[in-house]
Amino acid sequence: MREARIRWILFRRSHSLAAWQLLMLGALLVAGAISAAALSTYRSDQALGRQLVQLQSQAQALQSQVAAQRQEVAVAGSSQWQSELARADGLSGSGESVYVIESAVAAAGPGPAQAGVQKAAQVVSQMLAGVQAAP
Repeated sequence: MREARIRWILFRRSHSLAAWQLLMLGALLVAGAISAAALSTYRSDQALGRQLVQLQSQAQALQSQVAAQRQEVAVAGSSQWQSELARADGLSGSGESVYVIESAVAAAGPGPAQAGVQKAAQVVSQMLAGVQAAP
């Protein structure tokens, strides 16, 4: 143990720092801190610049949407728009003649698929009635 203590004391004496060495070490630490702060500021400036460009493009997109909605609101208040909405709901204005045109397919009655479904439903209902009647 004593030997280790002696070695430690000799090591400290041979490796002691002079005042100028301490001053240089302090200057290096300060320069490192300053360069780290400058790098951090540069990176945050770059990130903020990218975010600014992104927000400006979003603002332009929103401005075009707002302009389109303003135009739609202006049109929606007109009487022509109101009459078109009424026509879409199946209403007609006074003094207008309404004609109903029925297509040939609708006039022919249910199609083959509908007839097949109806027939299958009848068969299933007959089978259920048979199962319920069986003891």
